[in-house]
Amino acid sequence: MKRSFIAIFMLLAMIPAVAMADWPQARHDAAHTSVADSPLNPPLAVEWQTSAGGEVFSSPVLYNGTLFVGSGDERKLLALDPATGDKKWSYATYASVESTPAAANGSVVFGSYDGYVYKLDAATGALQWKFDAKSGVLSSPLIYQDRVYVGTDDGSFYAIDFRTGGGLWSLAKAAQSSPAAEDGLIYVGALDGTFYALNASSGSQAWTYQTNDTFHSSPLAFNGTVYITTRSGTLYAFDAKGGQVRWTYDLGYYSDSTPSASDGTIYVGTYGGRIFALGENGTLKWESAYYGPIYQTVTVSGDVLYGASQKGTLFALDKAGNELWSYDLGESAFASPTVDGGRLYIGTMGGKVMAFGETTATPTPSPTSSPSATASTPFPGVLACVAALIAAGLCRKSR
Repeated sequence: MKRSFIAIFMLLAMIPAVAMADWPQARHDAAHTSVADSPLNPPLAVEWQTSAGGEVFSSPVLYNGTLFVGSGDERKLLALDPATGDKKWSYATYASVESTPAAANGSVVFGSYDGYVYKLDAATGALQWKFDAKSGVLSSPLIYQDRVYVGTDDGSFYAIDFRTGGGLWSLAKAAQSSPAAEDGLIYVGALDGTFYALNASSGSQAWTYQTNDTFHSSPLAFNGTVYITTRSGTLYAFDAKGGQVRWTYDLGYYSDSTPSASDGTIYVGTYGGRIFALGENGTLKWESAYYGPIYQTVTVSGDVLYGASQKGTLFALDKAGNELWSYDLGESAFASPTVDGGRLYIGTMGGKVMAFGETTATPTPSPTSSPSATASTPFPGVLACVAALIAAGLCRKSR
C-alpha cells in the first residue's frame, strides 16, 4: 500500500502545474506590451458569457484568480470567477465605470465617471480608500513603483500613493489617455497634442514633444522606444530617454488604438479596419484584411495575435497577418481582448462579458449562443494511470 501511494505521488509530481497567470492591468504591464504570459491557440469556443448589466468599455483584468471588469450603465466594478463567469462581488459607484482596473498587492484600483479613483480589497470588494479626482475618470489607472497614475476627463493627471490614497503630485491639463511606464519615467499623451515623459517620483518633465495633433490612444514602451498614435493616424516612435523622434508612419486612418509589440514588431489598429505590422525601424511589414473600425489594442499570445473591432468581429491572426480564426460577437466591442490563464476574455457594448477557451473542434460562431463549457481535463493519460494506481491501492487495502 505504501509503495502504491509513493508511486501515485511521483506521478502527480510529474504533472505540470496549471497555474492561473495574471493580466493585472490595462495592456498587461506597465510598459503596455499587451503580451500574454502563456499561449492560447485558436480555434476557440465560448466557455461562458454573463451579463455586466450595461455596456462594457473596460477591458477585463485577471488577478489572483478573479476577473475584474467595469460596467457602464450598471455603474459597478464586477469581480467574476474566471472559470464560470459567476459573480463574486460587485462595488457600486455613482456613474459609469469605463476605465480598465489595475490590481496589485491584494487590491484593485479603478476610476469612475463620478470623479473618484477607488481602491478595494481584491478578495472582498471592501473599500480601502477613494481619491477625489474632481472630474470623470476614463483613463485606466497605472500601478507603478507603489503609486497609482491616472488622467481625468478635464485633462488633469495625478500621482496617488497606492497605500494611503494621498495625492503626491499632479499635472494640469495634461491627459485623458492611460499612462505607461518604464525605467522610472511615466509616458502619457495630452489632448492638446503634447506628449510627456515625466519623472515617476516628482512629476518633473524629463522631456516633452508637441505634435500639433491630439491623443486618445495610450503609449507603448518597448526596447528603448516609446510608441503612440495621434488621433489623425500618425504613429510616432520617440527615443524613450531623450524624446527625439526616431520615425513616424502615416497609417492613413484615424487611430485611437494603443500599439503592442513582440519579437521586434509593432502592431496597431485603425478606424480603417485593419491591423498594421511595422518593424522597429518604421518599415511596414504587412497590413491585415478588413475587420471593421479597430479601437482596441492587439493582444499577443505566443505566435498568435488577437484583435476585436467595433463591427463585432473577434479574430486571430498569425504573425504574418494571415487569419487563423474569427468569431461574430453579434454586437460591437470597444474592449481589448485579455488573454491568460488558458482563456480569452472580452466585453461587449451589448453588456456581455465572454470567455473563450481552446477547442479541438471547429466552432460554429453564434452571437446568441451561451454555452456553459466544462474545462477539458489536461493530461488524460497520466491521470488515468493515477486513477488506476489509486484503485489498485484500494483493492489491496480491502484485502
